[in-house]
Amino acid sequence: MVDIAGRGDNTAQENTEPTMIIGKQFIWLHFPKCAGSFTEQLLRKHFGDDPDIAFDPIDPERVIWHQKISRRELETGTDLSGRAVICNFRRLPSWLSSRVAFEEVRSGKVVPAEMVAEGRFFESNGAISTADDYLRRYTERKVSHWIRTEFIREDFYRAFSGYLDTGSVVDPSEFSAKVNSTHWNRRVCELFEVEGLERLYHANPYWADLEKELYGNILTLGPEMPGQGLSFG
Repeated sequence: MVDIAGRGDNTAQENTEPTMIIGKQFIWLHFPKCAGSFTEQLLRKHFGDDPDIAFDPIDPERVIWHQKISRRELETGTDLSGRAVICNFRRLPSWLSSRVAFEEVRSGKVVPAEMVAEGRFFESNGAISTADDYLRRYTERKVSHWIRTEFIREDFYRAFSGYLDTGSVVDPSEFSAKVNSTHWNRRVCELFEVEGLERLYHANPYWADLEKELYGNILTLGPEMPGQGLSFG
């Protein structure tokens, strides 16, 4: 729901990206490679017929589902203030590994190790983005509820329970599925095993601060290397 896609931006949208979801009391933002497709499909399955919840149509001729909240307000004349903002999130090393894997498959352009070590990668059009670039776009307005990919079941219920009847209609078994999964980039994981993660977090302090807030720490070398225990690509 931010300007990482659409006209006038340097990056391109994923063809499988889900829509912006706007309810009377909340706005859900899709953060790429953070189980966003799964979250959107789960909401659409159970609440897609709710007249109080708007799912953007995906129209390649008019890309709007990654707009910032302020841009959507400007285009539609709708005041979206006062709504809770909900967004997905993920540990930085695993997010970067998945993002690099996706972009390399899409564009065929291998990201040099020096860029990966600092959380930088190529977009499909050759532009360079960083992890912090993405996160800042999604926090234009304060996020009320974060859904951590690694704890998606409990965070999903916690985030939406105040606005939707998730407890009675969404079965816990539904969280075992993978949607729009991307294979891990083994080269990236091996790089972190050699280089460590300090440089990565140092180059992306905005992400590092939020990860500390949401998880209680940031990752180091050892048993908590990227990808372990995660269910989404």
